[in-house]
Amino acid sequence: MRVLRIAHASLTPRLRERERALARCHRDVQLEVVTTERWREAEVEVEAIDDDLFPVRKARPHFSRHIQLFVYDPRPIAKALRQFQPDVIDLNAEPYSVQCAEVLTLRNWLAPRVPVILGVCQNIFHRYPPPFNWFERRALNQATAAYGCSETVRELLIAKGFSKTIRVIPFGVNVDEYAPRPPHRIDGESLTIAFVGRMLPAKGLSILAEALAKVQGGDWRLLVVGDGEEREPFAQKLRELNLLERARFMGAVKYDQMPQLFQQMDLLVLPTQTTKRVREQFGRVIIEAMASGVPVIGSTCGAIPEVIGDAGLVVPEGDAEALAAAIERLALSDNLRRQLALAGRKRVERDYSWEQVASQMYELFRDVLRPATATEMTRRVEAAA
Repeated sequence: MRVLRIAHASLTPRLRERERALARCHRDVQLEVVTTERWREAEVEVEAIDDDLFPVRKARPHFSRHIQLFVYDPRPIAKALRQFQPDVIDLNAEPYSVQCAEVLTLRNWLAPRVPVILGVCQNIFHRYPPPFNWFERRALNQATAAYGCSETVRELLIAKGFSKTIRVIPFGVNVDEYAPRPPHRIDGESLTIAFVGRMLPAKGLSILAEALAKVQGGDWRLLVVGDGEEREPFAQKLRELNLLERARFMGAVKYDQMPQLFQQMDLLVLPTQTTKRVREQFGRVIIEAMASGVPVIGSTCGAIPEVIGDAGLVVPEGDAEALAAAIERLALSDNLRRQLALAGRKRVERDYSWEQVASQMYELFRDVLRPATATEMTRRVEAAA
């Protein structure tokens, strides 16, 4: 089974854990990856590097740095189609994006019989203007199957009229690297409450500040990991509430620093709010925290409740009172934090390890290719007869 994975952010071994798990766990898969030469991922510039498990072709992005508007240098993709001759293309791109239109065009010219599986994350219904609505309609017509990172994504694909195979295949986490920390807090030590993510208006940072001001009891500190346009407004809000001295801002950090940072946290808060442009698609930091034995409090926005399940606390989005109550509940109960830490780790090992994700991808590839394999076997039998 020759799989060509095209994904703009599969730049380093750490960022292509899905592909590496597929190559490790399923030896009948031959894999090649096409990615960008460089991309700004989580507010950090990342250079593409090679991999020891499969070839990586690097394509320069052109015309835009926007995730939906750039195009790949077509030559590495064309070479992969001609030389690698994939059985299936795993394309990480939204149907309305320019690069999706580009890859489908190259496929139609150079390998028209190769099925394309779309990996998508969009979970807000939009009607796009030309030419993006044309791109979307064409992609949904030409794709053989699709998978999304959450149930909210699957629902959107159905609402857009996609009636072919759709699977929910979540993001994963390296359960060995993000390991539960040993108990380390001592009596009287401050509790570390953490926020991790891009600091954007929809991330609910103002709600977090209001909630922290309402927390009664318990000594706590705030660890903020990430950067973005809301950093200064959030800091100003904390200053107005006389909370800024309790906060430590780490800024944007590289992925290889995150396992160590999770070891410093006692609970993670993800207070995202739904807007016209934002609805939490998954919340990858949730499973990283749970793998690290860090209890999670999340809002009801998008896929957050689906990802947390019964392994954390969920509060209504935009409700500072409810968020404060949940923080207090965890801050004042060592036992509850231990229970949720164990439940989170168990949930991650069962549902979100990269090995589990790779197995789901493998089954999707097999299901997509099975009709073609059956047709080829029939043709050979008829030819022999």
